[in-house]
Amino acid sequence: MGLKMNRNLVLAIIAVVVIGGGVYLLNQDAEKSIDTAVIKQRIELMRKDVLGNFKVVKAYVKDGKGSMADIETAAKGIQAAAGKIPALFPKGTGRPDVDDKTTRSLAKIWDDWGTFEKAAQAMGAHAGHIAMYAAQENADEVKKHFGLMGKEGCGACHKPFRGPKAEK
Repeated sequence: MGLKMNRNLVLAIIAVVVIGGGVYLLNQDAEKSIDTAVIKQRIELMRKDVLGNFKVVKAYVKDGKGSMADIETAAKGIQAAAGKIPALFPKGTGRPDVDDKTTRSLAKIWDDWGTFEKAAQAMGAHAGHIAMYAAQENADEVKKHFGLMGKEGCGACHKPFRGPKAEK
């Protein structure tokens, strides 16, 4: 009887360990897929909504290409995207928590969250000014705020918070 009871106890312990380990591994996979999903969302936002619209404004500022209506629309797109940026950077979705090939976001973001948010807000504010001045056909102010957006928004984020591209 004692041997049978010990055997049942050992089997029960093994079952608990196997089930517990499986639940733990499933939870780890779920967390990683959430992280990867938000990283993909922010990369898409940056490429499509920020960079795509930035190029429209830059083409006007640097080469005189496009219309003020194009600039106004593009700047509004950047402004809308800027408001979404902080939510797409939950803690744990940057290096070293996520591999270098998946993200260029550095852990400094969460160590200095206020500066990170300030850069996103500056990008949105200057984009709003660009849109307003484009609607008024004021090219000088469009150019001025484009430069400020690059310095206080894009640059203020990318310089301290963005790591180098990973080697392939």
